Amino acid sequence: MEGTGANLRLPLNAPFFVETDFSYDPRTPGSIRSGFSDVVTTGIALDMARPASAGVVPQLQGRAWDLNLRPQTTGQVNFTMEYQFDNATSIQAGYVGQKGTHLVAPVEANQPVAGTGAFSTWTNLNLRRPLINKLPNLGNIARTESSATMDYHSLQVTGRRRFSGGVEFLAAYTFGKTLTDNLGYYGSGNTSGEGAYWQNAYDRRSNRGPSFFDIRQNFTIAGTYFVPVGKGKKFGSGMGKAADLLAGGWNSNFSIAARTGLPITVRANDRTGQAVRGNVRANYYRELTIDESARTVDNWFGLPADRSTLFCAGGVSAVNDGKCAYGQPADGSFGNAGIGTERGPGFFSADISLGKRFSVTEKTYIDFRMEMFNAFNNVSWAPPGANVGAPASFGVVGGQVQAPRNIQFGLKYFF
Repeated sequence: MEGTGANLRLPLNAPFFVETDFSYDPRTPGSIRSGFSDVVTTGIALDMARPASAGVVPQLQGRAWDLNLRPQTTGQVNFTMEYQFDNATSIQAGYVGQKGTHLVAPVEANQPVAGTGAFSTWTNLNLRRPLINKLPNLGNIARTESSATMDYHSLQVTGRRRFSGGVEFLAAYTFGKTLTDNLGYYGSGNTSGEGAYWQNAYDRRSNRGPSFFDIRQNFTIAGTYFVPVGKGKKFGSGMGKAADLLAGGWNSNFSIAARTGLPITVRANDRTGQAVRGNVRANYYRELTIDESARTVDNWFGLPADRSTLFCAGGVSAVNDGKCAYGQPADGSFGNAGIGTERGPGFFSADISLGKRFSVTEKTYIDFRMEMFNAFNNVSWAPPGANVGAPASFGVVGGQVQAPRNIQFGLKYFF
């Protein structure tokens, strides 16, 4: 197995690899005239003692691979039925499923354990790491293991008309669900993914929920239409050259995509004293009430204007006031909210093209095209803010996930 990212490979451990950073005061910039001669590279090892000058903060981080790492196992199943209406038109419906086990996942292998007594009396989290006695100068350890799982279930319906009478189209609808307990490594842009590492490395199951790319309903339709007017066509086959130049040879193409929103994981401020990888979730108490009439780009969840008491407080113990949907977990505790408990904005886009064929001779012609991407200039929004520790930005959309309308023209000569 090649790896799970450039920065998680075993050769990047000390003493084979050493990385150092310096922080300079912007008012008195430092100098690199001497290169990196002042960087300490000797005597660096994962089991080295922590220098007294470092205090309680470890200087190193490690990478490890599980000795029982196994290749991914994926099982797929589908059952499909198809009905043909005529020689050109058919419909197909079926169940499509997939189950994956032993998916490679990153895990924090040196996460601090909970302290004893009141949270205010807990020792520094670095002193509560499991390997503090054996590897005192080692902080986070990114362990690569094959413990993640995923499931996919869907109903897929497809309608197709093969080219006949100048018309061709394909329409597809999917009602599906994807569950997993790990985000994976390779990016989740324009989504509200929960992060590559589990909230709590000792509680993998609490991270099982909808995947960051889970789309419950997805519909696409695309087609081509050749207008049956002009020489050799159903209508106007005998028209003159001037009339054919104006009315003949037109065609259009379209592609429309629409889907429901992606999952949103509600987060909270990190008061766990344990979550060195972040990704801390809120407490969940009851379903979030969404006022559709008040829903805007600045208030996706349709929340009341006064948000000062919108979420329950944390502190020494979490407080459920009987009204809030989410709240800050108690100090020293992880949130009990699941993954992807809310949904973000949906997506819609339509691409349309219009073409015209100008015959020059029997074998040569000029093809003109006008193509409009996002033809209706629709805006599909990025997921809104969803951290109970920032009520003012909770539900506020900060971007969009598609480009504005783009129109381009093309002219091609065929000979």
